[in-house]
Amino acid sequence: MTFSSRLLLAAASLLCAAQTATAIPHPSNNLARALVKRHEVTFEDCGGEDDKKQKKAAQAWKEAANLASTTIIGKLDDETEFKDTNAFKHYFEADDGDTTRKMYSGIQAGSSGDSGNAFQLKFIITCKKTDDCKDSLALTDAKPNKDDFTAKIRLCPKFFDENEERTKNHLTSKELIRDPKRRDNSWCQPNQPFKFFETASHTFLHEMTHLNQLGVEAGLFPDNKGDDDTHGTEDIYQIDPSGYDPGSPEKSGRKLKDNWVKYNDDNKNKKPELQRIENAESYAAAATEFYFQKHCKWDEIME
Repeated sequence: MTFSSRLLLAAASLLCAAQTATAIPHPSNNLARALVKRHEVTFEDCGGEDDKKQKKAAQAWKEAANLASTTIIGKLDDETEFKDTNAFKHYFEADDGDTTRKMYSGIQAGSSGDSGNAFQLKFIITCKKTDDCKDSLALTDAKPNKDDFTAKIRLCPKFFDENEERTKNHLTSKELIRDPKRRDNSWCQPNQPFKFFETASHTFLHEMTHLNQLGVEAGLFPDNKGDDDTHGTEDIYQIDPSGYDPGSPEKSGRKLKDNWVKYNDDNKNKKPELQRIENAESYAAAATEFYFQKHCKWDEIME
């Protein structure tokens, strides 16, 4: 999100789970230190390495990379890949496959800390409250990096609120028990709405897609909003609040895809103001859905 041209409300929530299918290494010591020392990423105003805020931020980042990795290497029990599942089809069309793969690969590779990987992310994670936070979970100042500027993901007080349904959980907060009993603490409880699966990592992945670096890596066009054009994603519910619900970003992502289908079927319909691949929540929601489709053996997740 760019503060100069648009403050993007970061409502994000994703489905996550305890067991990981990922190429992300498991740091042996302090998670934040192990992640940061191999990236051009720093924490600001999040306390020390043992502070609850920094620990939560670091875990959200690690698990966001896990969600992204699962879309790349994960398959359902019947060997169905991400691009052929309802998790993908709820938000994207078949010809979006190359771009989505590049975006998720950039998130995974840029977060892995692999010294042999030429692509390394550079951004700041800040926990400092500003007036811009208001009711947002997070905000991203995603202008392109320059000598005197580094992109910044701001995690607002609401992100750390233990009562905030959308970010209070991590993937590890519940188990992945298929066909759970009533009292099992499992992500796989049947007939749950999308919000049941939202996690801090969902929000963090949403924010990462706003970064110019990742937009460039995915091949997105710049937003053409001035000197600080960014290739990062935007939020359809910010661009067209009358047509999309800011309170349900995942529903807005599905509606955006459906509106493109209607427009392409009949050009008399209104042309959506954002491409599917330019909408941040589409990536976050699709990755969350696939993660739980895979681990819980489901066909889809309800809105």
